[in-house]
Amino acid sequence: MEDKSIQFHRYLPSISNDFLEKIENQNNTSKKQDISFQKILKGLIDEVNQLQKDADESIQKLVTGQIDSVHQVMMAVEEANIAFQLMMEIRNKLIDTYQQIMRMQI
Repeated sequence: MEDKSIQFHRYLPSISNDFLEKIENQNNTSKKQDISFQKILKGLIDEVNQLQKDADESIQKLVTGQIDSVHQVMMAVEEANIAFQLMMEIRNKLIDTYQQIMRMQI
């Protein structure tokens, strides 16, 4: 009888011990650092802000003739747009979660 089950291990890349050790070291390092929720959110907002600035700068360079690639400008604008939409969805989820917590009865 032929085995027709899916062999996932054939499709997954092999994970070396070096890679596993690297992840473990990163986890140990991150536990030692004091990373607050506020710092994470601020970092994400700063990244989105930088993407918006980069997109604006590339538009200005296209208008002034410093850049000839419309493709490059459109990619920067779309990347900034997607990042902003993601940030807004995260914001909406956080607000919904906060409102649910506030409605909880103790």
